Amino acid sequence: MVRKKRMIFGVVAAEANSIEQRQVIKGIARFDQCIGVDTVVFSNNYNPNVKEKELFCENRIYDLILSDELDGLILLSESFVNEDLKKLIADLISRKNIPIVVVGTYIAELDLPNCTFINTSDENDMEDITDHLMDVHGFTEIDILTGYDFIKASSLRVNGYRKSLEKHGIEFDESRVHYGNYWMNSGEELAERYHSGELKLPQAIICANDYMAYGLIDKFDELGIKIPEDVTVVGYEYIGDRFMHTPLLTTYKRNRETIGEDAANMVYSRIKKREFLFAPPQGEIICGTSCTCGVDRRIYTTELKNARQKKEYDNWNLFNPLDQKLTECRTLNEFVDICGQFHWQVRGIQSFYLCLYKNWYDSDAELSDILSCQSMVNWDDKTPFDMQKYNFSALLAQNYEPAIYYFNPLFFNDRLFGHLVLKFHDPDTYDDIYRNWLKSVSNGLEFLRMKNDIQYLTQCQNLSDLRDTLTGMYNETGMRKAYHTIDFENQEHCLVMMRIGISNAGFYELSGKIPAIMDAAEAVKQFCGSNDICGRVNDNTFACIISGENDIELLENRLNSIMLQHGVYIDQYGLDSFVCAAVKCTEKSYTRITGICSDILAERQREKMEMRMRPHYEDMLHIRSYIYSNPQDSFESEKLQKLYPYSAGHLREVYKKCFGVSIHKDCINARMAKATYCLTVTPLSMAEIAEQCGYVDSKYFLRQFLATVGVTPNQYRNMAK
Repeated sequence: MVRKKRMIFGVVAAEANSIEQRQVIKGIARFDQCIGVDTVVFSNNYNPNVKEKELFCENRIYDLILSDELDGLILLSESFVNEDLKKLIADLISRKNIPIVVVGTYIAELDLPNCTFINTSDENDMEDITDHLMDVHGFTEIDILTGYDFIKASSLRVNGYRKSLEKHGIEFDESRVHYGNYWMNSGEELAERYHSGELKLPQAIICANDYMAYGLIDKFDELGIKIPEDVTVVGYEYIGDRFMHTPLLTTYKRNRETIGEDAANMVYSRIKKREFLFAPPQGEIICGTSCTCGVDRRIYTTELKNARQKKEYDNWNLFNPLDQKLTECRTLNEFVDICGQFHWQVRGIQSFYLCLYKNWYDSDAELSDILSCQSMVNWDDKTPFDMQKYNFSALLAQNYEPAIYYFNPLFFNDRLFGHLVLKFHDPDTYDDIYRNWLKSVSNGLEFLRMKNDIQYLTQCQNLSDLRDTLTGMYNETGMRKAYHTIDFENQEHCLVMMRIGISNAGFYELSGKIPAIMDAAEAVKQFCGSNDICGRVNDNTFACIISGENDIELLENRLNSIMLQHGVYIDQYGLDSFVCAAVKCTEKSYTRITGICSDILAERQREKMEMRMRPHYEDMLHIRSYIYSNPQDSFESEKLQKLYPYSAGHLREVYKKCFGVSIHKDCINARMAKATYCLTVTPLSMAEIAEQCGYVDSKYFLRQFLATVGVTPNQYRNMAK
């Protein structure tokens, strides 16, 4: 286990891309970096208000709270809206014996002995807003639109409004207090009441959040009520997107960055056993044109710059092929490379890491405690490394300076794959654009998992009980039934079988297996043609019933030749990884005839196993693979010696001992394998085939083919039809 370099403070948030959470986290990260502490943020992606099985899986990211490497925790309480999630978080932090600071609204479930609540003051903030309207604008008739009457924050905001009125000698009037739901429709409904004459229009209206203020000013504009000429409107919380509404809203920015710094300072002080006196930080008025103060050009220019940048990233994410590229990936390495190519879509990151549970692809297994991690950007070392689930230091130790890390879940429906970790050197945070990128990565992983999950394909493909669900060929049951429908009396038939992946442990690994099996299946279909029966009778065995031919040696050689030209399979497992056998169907028992053929396969597999034990086998196999991959080459002694740095005589001797055939004869066999493949599956002329096989003289090709195979090329082509 990798040891910690620095202290680590954890931040527990939900949907951390929201503007409110981003401001608090920015303050936390700034303080942590000043004192040399790493910041790790655990956050879900979607944070639904109701419990949905498919989305609740993402909340397993919070299991990381249990890591013993965390020296302190800061929890952003207002981000948690789901009651079940609140209980889960409460249970997890109740097991921690470290300083914990809860930033935001009081939540009873989190009122634990080692937890301290801090927040900005809704009451003080609302008093500031009301003071501004009276001191700067001279208003005395001010209404307030607050939230639900049963929410404490709603009543605190009314209390601040009331304190300011009474401080200025104005009597509090309950009829000027209106209740909403913190959403735009509350503002729209209140505007209608003013317009209808049900309520008298005041000099100013304070809205207890910006959403309600947006609804109010939008509806006023629609109804012809002018702002600020007829009425001044002020919002609260400064959530952004002011430029999308007219007039530009005057609002109040809570000092969330400072409270983030205070939260981190409080955790640090407790660790150092120092006293920290907390006082709610004061916010500030952000002026717009919904009052007569006018726009603060500096702030508004920054808002527009951020909006333009967001739009630019939105367009990049909308019009890019990341989704398609990821779904085309066949291996995890390809997947990582594609993600790295599109890292620029995630704003401001220094690095990001893909951390997948070792058995992420197995939908039935309990998740491993070990994750395999690697950087996904080219300027980092991309060598994978293992990390115990709670050992963050294995990842954080990759960096020399303190940084902020975001741990976000990678999941599909109720299946958790692992997490993606973003690293920022600056005290920055990710935004909602990144969530779209993260969704593409999660969906891409599920596509990759499905491609490598035969069990999944078996469950999902709607094929009959007689068909192999991966290849579409007959399965064992289908082959048996098809065999019993054959007319053995009037025509001869042969059974041909092929076993793949023999004595190759790699065949049972997921990576590359599916494409290799599909390539072998294609070879078998080419061998059989359209009129014969073929199937995949078990995981690594194919069977064909061929009618009209009785030369079993010719059949075996033809299937062998076709397989040797299928590069996807050969490149994955090698030209010595399969065996073929053919027998005549002399009796009607399917079990007996397949048993005879299987015995021959087993004997040939044993022979290949013994062959592999011979001295210099791997070197000779490398040369043989080159010969069969390049049958058109002349293979002079000098060329072969470059592949084997010993004398030509020694090479010929060792080669024949390994494979039982001379190297000269095997070069001819490689050409014949290519020729029989072309004669079977292509319409090429004899001259074209001769050229592809390395023959300058097509007549010499015809003579050598007859001498080697036993029939002319034209006869062979007709037999294969």
